[in-house]
Amino acid sequence: MNISLHTQASVHTVTVKSLDHVAAEADDALFTYTSGRWLYNERPRLQERYLRFNVPQLVRIAVLSCGRTEADVVNLRKLAEGGFNRVFELTMRDGLQVIARLPYPSTIPKHYTIASEVATMDFVRLHGVPVPKIYTYAATSQNPVGSEYIIMEKVAGKDLGEVWFDMTSKQRLELVTQVVDMETLLFSLDLPANGSIFYKRDLPIELESVEIPGTGELDGFCIGPDVQLRWWYQERAQLPIYRRPYLDSEGVLQAAGKKELAWMRHYARPRYPYAPLYREVYGLQKVSPSDHIRSLSEYLQIAKYIRPKESRMNRPVLRHPDLQRNNILVSDSLEIRGIIDWQHCTILPLFLHAWIPTDFQNYGDIDSLQLAKPQLPENYDQLDPEQQDEARELYRRRQLHFFYMGYTAEINEHHYDAMNLNQIVLRQQLFRHAASPWEGDNVRLKTDLIRATQAWRELATTEDGHIPECPLSYSEAEVERCLQQWSEQHDADKNTETVRRTLGINIDGWVPLEGYDWAKQLNQALKAQAIEWAETELERGELQNHWPFDDHDEDGQD
Repeated sequence: MNISLHTQASVHTVTVKSLDHVAAEADDALFTYTSGRWLYNERPRLQERYLRFNVPQLVRIAVLSCGRTEADVVNLRKLAEGGFNRVFELTMRDGLQVIARLPYPSTIPKHYTIASEVATMDFVRLHGVPVPKIYTYAATSQNPVGSEYIIMEKVAGKDLGEVWFDMTSKQRLELVTQVVDMETLLFSLDLPANGSIFYKRDLPIELESVEIPGTGELDGFCIGPDVQLRWWYQERAQLPIYRRPYLDSEGVLQAAGKKELAWMRHYARPRYPYAPLYREVYGLQKVSPSDHIRSLSEYLQIAKYIRPKESRMNRPVLRHPDLQRNNILVSDSLEIRGIIDWQHCTILPLFLHAWIPTDFQNYGDIDSLQLAKPQLPENYDQLDPEQQDEARELYRRRQLHFFYMGYTAEINEHHYDAMNLNQIVLRQQLFRHAASPWEGDNVRLKTDLIRATQAWRELATTEDGHIPECPLSYSEAEVERCLQQWSEQHDADKNTETVRRTLGINIDGWVPLEGYDWAKQLNQALKAQAIEWAETELERGELQNHWPFDDHDEDGQD
């Protein structure tokens, strides 16, 4: 029997007498992250992703789950490594391919992540959404493999990201049509509560859930606690809070603030901001949690007023958590064959789930926001080649945004209306920034609260239509100071993103293997140049000790 053990960094093939020899023959590349490097804080990123498991048992369970035997296995290949999972591909002699996906030890919440993703995929598949068929799964590491896992079919198709930039405008628009069709199907599902989907059998008896009405194959599905990371990050998983599905928007909005307030009161301590460039905003001093505790308390005072009045805007809706190009599998004719990666999927009120997926939106552009019909500039033919490239790229982004909105208005009216709801961005930001784990940023939520007071008559709603006075107020000096800090953080974000693009790294410093050495050298050169250009010895010391692309303490204590 030949077992080929492939990784993206290397290929290792061994000939073994039986599966029992695989673990001994396989090198550590199966258990270690090999698909890229990190420019900074690499050691913790690799530790988070190191997963040793019983390879023969994984193969044995995978082949049995799809009706094959151990003798049918041709090879095992490490297919991909993402932010939360390692993915393996098993190929059988008859050509059948099976995917085995194992979460990293750092992936949370334990048990609930796997259980909810399996139930969600099964549920949407029964309603016609193209997702891989689940063969078997384990939501606990207490099994022969020694890890949680999902075994599923491999969908015949390629990542949309592989062909996206080779597609014509017509092909992209046809693809957007398929995405909106799929989203419309999801939005049409009648769901009784907000939270995440589970099989009832996978939830503890004492945990409250809401049954999803159904018959036949739909029996056994329910809505349980929200599995999004923000509910379980660090000590939040142990918080003495009541985790349950919520029947209305007010419950969702209140729960977000109460969760984070409980964590702040139990565990928060002064720290430097997680984003290194934010440290200058706070004078290179540790940030006290007391200001954010106050902001969360103030958020809870107005949370019930920020839900829309119309009942349809508050209806529970399921959306894919990360509908980007690499999670869409297409055929050679560019038909969607599968939507993958439903991890951390959640049901929220429609107004909190209303937006354009990242790869199809052009937010921040006034023409797109006003839904002006896209067109190339009148002087396009007089532009030089580089300017023409830029003009075509802007036209492409505007066209996708325009077409997504137009087709959504045609077949998914409720979603379109929610995206155009008065103060929709502020409503979503208030919820998101209240729910987000605190990492030393006292400005973002407070800025939202200030803007809520300024737009109170347009923002607030009540059942009887009577809008009370806003319970929050801020002095002119407080508003000026907060908005100035927000502006400084916004500038820091833009500067950080500019340097990331220059270095070729993502938000946590990841870079492809082939780009690591170059990025490392360029980072050192940029740091040296910044220090050289500093006007004072104090600035030079700050750059030396707080350069954002060097290793740094993510807990904010050093």
